[in-house]
Amino acid sequence: MTADGRRWRDYERAADAADAARHAPAHRAGPDRHGSDRRDPDRHDPDRRDPDWHTPDQRDPGRHVLGWRSAGGAGADWEAADWFERPGRPPPLADGRPYGLPGGLARPDPQTQQDILRAVPVGPDGRPTRFPDPRGTWIRLINAGGPMEDPFRATNALDCALAVISTWHGEPVVAAPRQPEYDRAGRPLLTGEAGGVARAERWLGHRFAYVGEGPAAYAPVAARLLDSGHGASAVLVTRWRGGGAHAWNAVNSRGEVIWIDAQRGHMAVEPPYESVTAVFCVLIDRTGRAPAPAGDGAEGRRW
Repeated sequence: MTADGRRWRDYERAADAADAARHAPAHRAGPDRHGSDRRDPDRHDPDRRDPDWHTPDQRDPGRHVLGWRSAGGAGADWEAADWFERPGRPPPLADGRPYGLPGGLARPDPQTQQDILRAVPVGPDGRPTRFPDPRGTWIRLINAGGPMEDPFRATNALDCALAVISTWHGEPVVAAPRQPEYDRAGRPLLTGEAGGVARAERWLGHRFAYVGEGPAAYAPVAARLLDSGHGASAVLVTRWRGGGAHAWNAVNSRGEVIWIDAQRGHMAVEPPYESVTAVFCVLIDRTGRAPAPAGDGAEGRRW
């Protein structure tokens, strides 16, 4: 483990101790919280797979992602098909954040938003480009100065993962830190965002599905990202073997799967975490739709 990794685990242990001290209720559990509950991001049963991997319109015709049909091949609709340009797109990420609420998020420094805007290349129309190179500096700026500058940026992994998706689709946004909360001794309470998984599912338009156990679960995520083409992306929530969980991303960047942990400001061409148990995922193509599973058989309809 790198030095950064050791620091991250230190923050997790601190979060565990602080959380135990305040006897947080179960509904406060989030991707940054330690605990023995191995259920999915809120109460999802890890043993219950999602064999159909429905698209949102199949799951609920009223969901915000509308159908899309190409009239002249995928290339003809390369720009028009983008998720954020379609009717019913999600609201800007910052508009739906629980600012100032207990268990919620704090407003980021406006300067950090300007920093990430400058880090994303712009196109001929002057707008930030979609699907910017994940090897660029923008990944390191998603979480601003990180937990070394602000301890409440040690437990905002879910908002970091959503900020990656927003930036990936051409709306650069810096992640928000957790709302500062302290114990009676004045020490930071490092707990995850309350209701963060539910907020993520509402914004993404899809529910997290159980993929599998351990590092082997990364392979089907990578395969489906590749099958879904350039611009596909995923939000992952993984449980640590020692307890607790983390949220991060993977994207298909021009045919290559890149794994991103924006909370730490890192990217890699191989999945960075092996000490995981249950793996959960929301995976979407560039249009915001959840790709249907490959294959017709029962096994082919699973992750």
